[in-house]
Amino acid sequence: MIIIDTNVLLAFLLTDGITRRIIADNHDVFMSPEHCFEELWEHRFRWNKKKLQDRELLEIVDDVKRLFVMPVFQEVYDPYITAAEKLTDDIDDAPVIALALSIDNEGIWTHNIKHFRQKKFGERIRVLSTQDVLELYPLKE
Repeated sequence: MIIIDTNVLLAFLLTDGITRRIIADNHDVFMSPEHCFEELWEHRFRWNKKKLQDRELLEIVDDVKRLFVMPVFQEVYDPYITAAEKLTDDIDDAPVIALALSIDNEGIWTHNIKHFRQKKFGERIRVLSTQDVLELYPLKE
């Protein structure tokens, strides 16, 4: 399993590009803390360029959860939040890091490498670029 951060979820929703293809081709591989879906929703006014109604947006986000990215509830990773907060400068990234600390996984896929510093994580957590994910899960032809 690969843990994805909010910016990867956003790229999946907004662009018909490589991120969407990777996730759609491997829909049983990705998970994200429920917090990331909440963060996505809280900032919808910034990314909802088509001005879709909240009802439509909620249906889309629910479809992503149901079909492509498994949401993980806070109870699973909550015991690791304090440790995760010590590993990041951005408090919004703590749930992603806590989830990575709490379960077996292949790493955190993010488009924001500066907040996920491999040096701080050491061997405990692997930070994955899109290229890293492609090497693990090549696109299907």
